[in-house]
Amino acid sequence: MRPEDGHFALELRLIPVDWPLADLLRPVARSVVEQLDLADRLDRLSLVPDAMTADDRGWLSLERRAEGRHRLTLWFHSDQVRQDRPGHGAARPLSLDWTLAPTPREEEPLAAADFSLPNTQRFLFQQLLLVKDILDERLHPDAIPPSLVEAFQEAWLVTVDGRLQREGLPHLSAGERRMRFIHLFSPAGVLTPNHWTIFNKLWEGAVAEEEAVLAKVRLLPPLNRRRRF
Repeated sequence: MRPEDGHFALELRLIPVDWPLADLLRPVARSVVEQLDLADRLDRLSLVPDAMTADDRGWLSLERRAEGRHRLTLWFHSDQVRQDRPGHGAARPLSLDWTLAPTPREEEPLAAADFSLPNTQRFLFQQLLLVKDILDERLHPDAIPPSLVEAFQEAWLVTVDGRLQREGLPHLSAGERRMRFIHLFSPAGVLTPNHWTIFNKLWEGAVAEEEAVLAKVRLLPPLNRRRRF
């Protein structure tokens, strides 16, 4: 704690500590934490850019500590914080992670020129607002049926980016979020005008509470019926 102002200090970790973009990522992460008023609710934030596939979502672990504070670990792919590149990102064709294929050519090491401030801000605001929803008990991940977790997460992230837009904070645009929606649900069935009405209600905040979002998710194409290519 900093005794002069009564606030807790946040410990910020990059794993590995020598990750090439670590010095560029740290100040952005601290700024987002401050803007979302999470500085006194987290005692440690660990950022781990080692995810195997380029997914627009992250994976997080939230551990409750003393005095109501938490330790957050966020795993993600390095593409989330680097410049956009052709053939990368969420718009690429669906693939199975464990399909046997030729070993890809090893990429050049990351350099400062690869870092994208807008992409980093959008990703961190999205993920940390999701964490804030959990801390505020607006979102209860354990209450979501396992078969609907993936679909619910996508729907909830639509509400997250819609809120960020209305608050004037960095976010994925409605068009970008719609493309991710298509990417996830179209292999499971035909998207109808009713499905797009659901998307718009999520984006605009007309459907924003956990139970209401879950009810809309049940009306979307079931992901267990996705076609595999």
